[in-house]
Amino acid sequence: MKKVKAIYKNSSLQSYLPGILAIFALLILGQILRPGFASSGNISSILNLACVLSIVCIGQLVVIVGTGGIDLSTGANVSMGALVGSLLLFGKISCLPLAVAGTLVIGGTAGLINGIGVRYFKIPALAMTLFMATIIDGFTMAVTKGKPSLNLPVMFKEMIGKPFIGKFCPIILIAFVIIVLTELVLRKTVFGKSIYMLGSNIRAAGLCGLRVSVISVLVYVISGAMSCLAGLILVGYVGSGQMNMGNTYTMLSIAAVVIGGTKVTGGKGTLAGGVIGSIVLMLLSSVLTSMGMPEGARQFVQGLILLIVLVINCRLPRFRQ
Repeated sequence: MKKVKAIYKNSSLQSYLPGILAIFALLILGQILRPGFASSGNISSILNLACVLSIVCIGQLVVIVGTGGIDLSTGANVSMGALVGSLLLFGKISCLPLAVAGTLVIGGTAGLINGIGVRYFKIPALAMTLFMATIIDGFTMAVTKGKPSLNLPVMFKEMIGKPFIGKFCPIILIAFVIIVLTELVLRKTVFGKSIYMLGSNIRAAGLCGLRVSVISVLVYVISGAMSCLAGLILVGYVGSGQMNMGNTYTMLSIAAVVIGGTKVTGGKGTLAGGVIGSIVLMLLSSVLTSMGMPEGARQFVQGLILLIVLVINCRLPRFRQ
């Protein structure tokens, strides 16, 4: 028994356990409030949306872990990926590679500007990314003229949102591949390990010969690229894109990685935890909807719960154990 406790104490399980317990508790509560809540169809819908959020969490995670900062432009990048990415499809599935490459480049460029502003011009991350969100929204509005994206290739929507195993959609497989590849990069490559070292102690990282400035900028590039890609995937699942459709993903991505055990001051966090946090948040939203809460009340309750989680993460780490 002591060996089991020692393994648990020294592993990431203690970070994941609160989120896993929350998932089961929310499933049970949802089933009580609305019989059929735990059906395969509803769980599939929740997982589909959690997959989009998980991809956004990739960028938010590397920024928080590597710099201790927060990227407030992720939501704007999601909206830009949805609308501008849709335009790059030109109504043809054959243009999908162009759309994917385009969203990655556009989002990465936005992240590059964020990284340069934060690292080289010493602009606080919150201010820089918040201003950048406004610039991204303006760019998206200028390119799309504020019009919703409706002319999506049917095959593209089927590739993302048409059920292929029971009621589960390809979006789950797409997100799984992206998340696994990212996790391998973070855990098995020098660059991935450098991000964690940088977040743990930037001065020590510099003394070890790491290119601190380059890594600090690249984490924002990754954040912008992943958020923009998530927007393209989201529009394929939903079937249409609108301005500001990604706004909620800024708060949700921060909350998801925190729920998953990421240390907001940097140096610690896992993508698996971010995935767990994403599922928790989507379940919570679905449960509140099942209770018949209006939108305003749902946002209030979600915000209150997330504030409590943030306080626990920052001030009372022993509670998480």
